[in-house]
Amino acid sequence: MRPGRASVVLLPVVAVALTGGCSVPEDRVQAVTDAAEKFARVSTADDMAAACTLLAPTVREELADDPGPTCADGLAEADLPFAGAVRATAVYGRQAQVTLDGDTFFLRSSPDGWLVTAAGCTPRTDRPYDCDVKGD
Repeated sequence: MRPGRASVVLLPVVAVALTGGCSVPEDRVQAVTDAAEKFARVSTADDMAAACTLLAPTVREELADDPGPTCADGLAEADLPFAGAVRATAVYGRQAQVTLDGDTFFLRSSPDGWLVTAAGCTPRTDRPYDCDVKGD
């Protein structure tokens, strides 16, 4: 396993999705999609410092610690796949999942807007996603 690679447990998110029953306002879905597209765009452009500003604080800290020595260096080391275009956005309360052509991102709502909590994620049968980048 590469440094920074971890599994994301999504059981609470799935439970919220199954019991929520409420539709999400389109502007909220669009805000999540916009945040994911911006993260994909700046990380693809190798502007890792800008990409780090779009990550949740725990993810920035994790990347600075392992592999470090800064978030930008850690994110570059993670070598995220080319994300491509957004295929689907699902919002569950304060959490969201954005599926792109070549990646899956997880985000959460914060006072600063939607921040990426995991990237470089691939699904696994009957198991949580395996993510290259995530925080504790």
